[in-house]
Amino acid sequence: MSQLENTDPRYVRSRVKLRAAFLELAHEDPEKLTVSAICERTGIDRATFYRHFDSIDDLVADALADLADQANQQWEATSTGSGLQLPESTAIFVRYLKHVEENWRLYQWALSPKGSSKTLHALLDRSARGVAFELHKLDDTLSPDEVEFRASFASGGILGACIHWLSTEKPSCSAEELATRILDISDQRLKHVFA
Repeated sequence: MSQLENTDPRYVRSRVKLRAAFLELAHEDPEKLTVSAICERTGIDRATFYRHFDSIDDLVADALADLADQANQQWEATSTGSGLQLPESTAIFVRYLKHVEENWRLYQWALSPKGSSKTLHALLDRSARGVAFELHKLDDTLSPDEVEFRASFASGGILGACIHWLSTEKPSCSAEELATRILDISDQRLKHVFA
């Protein structure tokens, strides 16, 4: 059974504790994250840590991807395939970006060149899944390969904009402003590139 399929309550509790400890420690100082610090914070031994994750990079990618998955699930639940759910989509995106803003140092570190490439790829994958979900609903004549291509293109832009936003010591604009800018550009891109 893979780690992701393991539903044993003890396993799930340990995994949740490890994610929570990671988020607490990362909020304090992401550059000081170690397996020892996570284990000390949770009271979980190293052997148990390594049953869940191969490394700190795996834990970072897992925890941040899980948060992105939660936002994706909310977004997919509002999706009608009409493109008319912009207010709901914007609200979900703003909530997610506010989380990023509240954990500025963590995301700045995780998505920087000295951060985790696993995290970058995990977030890119989650973003592409959300865009692909909507594209399938908007146009069911697109081939699966075309949907994946377009979703990858759009999600790269979204993540790139977020990385740019994270490139300064403090946010240059609010989560609301960033969400609006990204969605406006995405809408223009959809009209010109996805048509």
